[in-house]
Amino acid sequence: MQNAITRSFQLDREHCLLHIPEQPNGYLILYLGDAGHYVEEDRSFWGEHKGRATLMQALLDKGYTLYTSRIYGNHWGSEPAVNLLNRVYHHVIRQEILNPHIHVVAEGMGALAALRWQEKYEVPIRSFVLVTPCVDLKALYAQERTNQLYFKRLKKEISKAYTCGENEVDQIITNDLPTIQAPILVFHDMANPHYSVHEHSRRLEEKQQSHNRHLELKLVIQPIFPRINQSIIKFMNNYEKSLTDSF
Repeated sequence: MQNAITRSFQLDREHCLLHIPEQPNGYLILYLGDAGHYVEEDRSFWGEHKGRATLMQALLDKGYTLYTSRIYGNHWGSEPAVNLLNRVYHHVIRQEILNPHIHVVAEGMGALAALRWQEKYEVPIRSFVLVTPCVDLKALYAQERTNQLYFKRLKKEISKAYTCGENEVDQIITNDLPTIQAPILVFHDMANPHYSVHEHSRRLEEKQQSHNRHLELKLVIQPIFPRINQSIIKFMNNYEKSLTDSF
């Protein structure tokens, strides 16, 4: 990243990265990737992906401090991943001079962990930006039964993440969606083969609307980045009016 310092650290042997801009604005953003998102000692999938890196650079240029964690790889929103996410957040807040009310940008599987984290720990989150989110693991599991190669891998990953037998996965996973207080902006790729807009973003939209919570859904096609970058920044700016309130 240009005009930024990247620091790395580990919690529970999981790599984490912290990107600090030249002129910090005091606001912190967590970014989480989809399945296959890697975080290593000095790099991450988002940082090395041409499109996603443009968003990271745009946020750093605006003064945002960014951080991410591998949180056990393909975690599928498991409790250990959510718990580690909370530990990483508190570590960063203790180490850096930053406003504790943060923004979250999460893609695909990362949305599962981020939303469950907010619900379980009531983290002071200003806003969520979700990119083609996976929010209903049970729906994904049912859909992928027709794709035996992918389904076999998915079943094994969920079994490992949730520390259960593969024959128990059907009973372990749930389609319960969390109720989120923070405002949410969703960009959903209509051509994504795994996370359909109706099973994921639309369901989340209906859940939020039933509780009178703000969610804005935008349907998009590739390439998503950098076309959505300025919309994300503008959305975040709307929820930075107060230093002491999340939104």
